[in-house]
Amino acid sequence: MNASTEGTRPDPAAEFRLPGLSLPFPTPTPRADAARLRAATCDWALEHGLIGPRGRERLLTSRLLDLGIGLTGTAPPDRAAVLMGWFLWVLLLDDRIDDGPWAGDGVLEEFAGAAVSVVCAQDGPSAPDADPMLRALARDLWPRTARLAGPEWCGRFAEHFARHLWAQCVAVRHRADGDGPDLAGYVPLRRDLFGAELFFDLIALVDGLGVVGSDGLRESAADVIAWTNDIFSVEKDLAFWERSNLVLLLHDKHGGSWQRAMDAARDMVEDRVLDFLAAGAREEHPQFAARLGQVARASLDWHRSVSRYHWQGGERVDVRRTPPSLLWPGFERDPYPLYRRLREEFPVVRDEPLDAWLVSRYADVRVALSDARFTPRNYGWQLEPMFGRTVLQMEGREHAAHRAFLTPAFRGRAMDHLTAAAMRTAARLADRLRDRPVVDLAADFCRLLPVHVVVAALGLPSLDVPRFQGWYQAGFSYLGNYRQDPATLERGLVARDELYAYLEPHVAERRARPTGDLLSVLCTVEVDGAPLPDDMIKGFCGTLLGAGGETTGKALASLLANLLDHPEVLARVRADPGLIPAVWAESLRRNPPVHVVLRETSAEVELPSGTVPAGATVACLVGSANRDPARFADPDRFDPGRADGRVEREFTGAATQLTFGAGRHFCLGSQVARMEAEIGLRVLLAALPSPRWADGFSPVETGLLTRAPERLLVATA
Repeated sequence: MNASTEGTRPDPAAEFRLPGLSLPFPTPTPRADAARLRAATCDWALEHGLIGPRGRERLLTSRLLDLGIGLTGTAPPDRAAVLMGWFLWVLLLDDRIDDGPWAGDGVLEEFAGAAVSVVCAQDGPSAPDADPMLRALARDLWPRTARLAGPEWCGRFAEHFARHLWAQCVAVRHRADGDGPDLAGYVPLRRDLFGAELFFDLIALVDGLGVVGSDGLRESAADVIAWTNDIFSVEKDLAFWERSNLVLLLHDKHGGSWQRAMDAARDMVEDRVLDFLAAGAREEHPQFAARLGQVARASLDWHRSVSRYHWQGGERVDVRRTPPSLLWPGFERDPYPLYRRLREEFPVVRDEPLDAWLVSRYADVRVALSDARFTPRNYGWQLEPMFGRTVLQMEGREHAAHRAFLTPAFRGRAMDHLTAAAMRTAARLADRLRDRPVVDLAADFCRLLPVHVVVAALGLPSLDVPRFQGWYQAGFSYLGNYRQDPATLERGLVARDELYAYLEPHVAERRARPTGDLLSVLCTVEVDGAPLPDDMIKGFCGTLLGAGGETTGKALASLLANLLDHPEVLARVRADPGLIPAVWAESLRRNPPVHVVLRETSAEVELPSGTVPAGATVACLVGSANRDPARFADPDRFDPGRADGRVEREFTGAATQLTFGAGRHFCLGSQVARMEAEIGLRVLLAALPSPRWADGFSPVETGLLTRAPERLLVATA
């Protein structure tokens, strides 16, 4: 997985200046109710599941909605709310397409078809499993819009909406193929891709103007706005290697310096401004022409001020000074070259698209995981909406009290019980593999063993393991949903509700008749003289299933992949099973199942490599720290001899690798995970005497928050 060129790509640009742009249009009058309109839009999006708590917080504290506010002009609040709903809907769809793999494999085409069917008044999505964005469109946004409009307006808007979505599909295909349109093909595509025409329709609607504006007026205004966006997003597009940008296309066509291409783009914008003014002079609706001029000015002012479109700020651009973002597609394909660049050039840096500070060097990550000034408060918007308040987001005395009653559940006789359950499960799973020529060890072993152990620990029926798998996988996807994908948010919350409904009778039973299992401990323990509430018990169960099932399963998959990639190490382990702990510790270092751990600073903190401000969300890049050459020699190499006879240390708070964390939040289940790995590997080696990769197969790591090979196709004979 280290062959990617994402982190070693030649610098695509030398330093150059953003050109001065001045549009001869007045700045729109600020709305007195802007704050109220912004908050109402965020609340609407949260209510319909388009964003989560973190997304709402970011929208309220950033300038991302300012352009939408500017588009509303002086429209009455109810009409302005309709336009703001569309602005956020389109913005969220754009982020959803740009920031992750969601749009591929025909998903966007299917989504676009369903969305257009809503606006064309055909049957819209109503099934419970419809995408949240489609439901919000069909059940609320489009009905509110259509009530303000007539048939002629609706027909024109539907055409522009369809063209916008189709342009998004075309752009996704270009991105997947690594190409793009030429300059001539780009100009009309960019109008539709930016969606300016559909917003011009909405502006006319909320202003009560009906269908107005000549094609020449609209096209020139659309080009001014879209090309302005290109100029100010050139740094981002260069960093992402996004070819659909006017400046990049001009550079490709004419060559020369990047400054020349940038200046040529400015000249094109100014020429289109003249075209717009000429068309406006002929326009039979001068009020609409004036509004489009205000919109172009509002767009320019917004792009000048919003860091998401110019990450460095100021007037100079040098993509070599642009830090990688966790939202770059390259991080999911292969994060290690990008980790290296972060460590070397940006060890402590704000990731603007993610809205978090990235900490990548070993010394800094270790401090962030153990220093009390780095708190788990961020789990209030990440974990708490899913599982309520659990030990992971507690601090101080509260954390100590809850950890104290959980710790015995992973020690002594309780550990003996879990060990017996792991041995039974591993033997049963391995027996199913013996007579099959090719097996997928990820699906048929790694993902099954840990969840069976957790279910046994809780004292729940083992027959229900398949249901638990679906629930915790959806829940973990919710927790790692840094891109705030609406469908992922919804699946996580639905899974939580189903899990809680399942647990309810079991909790009632344990309260009435406790046994010796962990669920009984949770149901009978008292903290400060009071029993744990039912929802907290259910949240603990959900957290255990996620941590014990998802992360341990991925760690096992990486362990097996490392051994099969290094048959000489596998042979030594087979000859001496006492090497398993060292092999496990090294695999955890080299390929941790969790690559990113979030914290929040309670005060400004001076790290060895830089300063993090107070109140900042901090992404501790464990996957980077564990491969820091300043701490581990030749860190990409799989070397079980690193423990140097001190392997027991690697499963305590003094561990050199940071996979289980550090300090007071060191993972409670580290010994359980170790037990499962040792038992699982011993049983597999006995059941499969000579495993090797299936012909033509090579494991591929996937994931951003959690990472491991999804498939392990192994020939057993």
